[in-house]
Amino acid sequence: MAEDLFLHGLQYIGSLMNVIIIPLATIIVGRKLLKEKKATGKLNDIRASTFFIFFSFSFLVILEFLIRMEVYDTPHLANFYGGNYNGFNIYSLVIGLIASMSITIVTLANRWDFLQYTSLFFYGGMILLYVFTGFDALLEPYIYFAGGGSIIFLYFTAFRVKDNGALAMAIFFTLAFGTVILDIALLTGISVIIYNVVILIFSFGWFKPFKQEVSI
Repeated sequence: MAEDLFLHGLQYIGSLMNVIIIPLATIIVGRKLLKEKKATGKLNDIRASTFFIFFSFSFLVILEFLIRMEVYDTPHLANFYGGNYNGFNIYSLVIGLIASMSITIVTLANRWDFLQYTSLFFYGGMILLYVFTGFDALLEPYIYFAGGGSIIFLYFTAFRVKDNGALAMAIFFTLAFGTVILDIALLTGISVIIYNVVILIFSFGWFKPFKQEVSI
């Protein structure tokens, strides 16, 4: 009983942090993106990709929070949300986009010009395939492959060029991806709290283990 109460409290704190911190981080990163564009006249592709990831994640956590708090027609909203990878739904669609954008960040950060945006085109092709044929068997493997691959290469990029932003994103994705892979209530609750703290520190530009400015 006490353990269940503790886990429920931990999940509630995590959900509350998600719905506050992730949108806040999105706004901060968005302001930095616009400020940099105004100063340079150019759009930073890496920062824009990061903003898109945060914006997409904000959409998911807000939707999940509304379902948990039952502030709307919960059954209807839950069906709309999906919450799994068993076919295309709002949850799987957005997670797939986030995974694709993560790969895009890796290719941009490493200046792999021949691979830039390849993941987005591939994912777009998967969506079109589903729309016209109903085939979605590639969705779940793609999400795991793209998610896991982006984490590995973000760590590689972070330590290769000593990039604070890449390291922060790698830690965030490791914890966020872990909450999906390891469906363990205690670990999930702790991971959610930790990745929110990491994202908040990162968005304010305070995450500097390499003693350099955050660049993404």
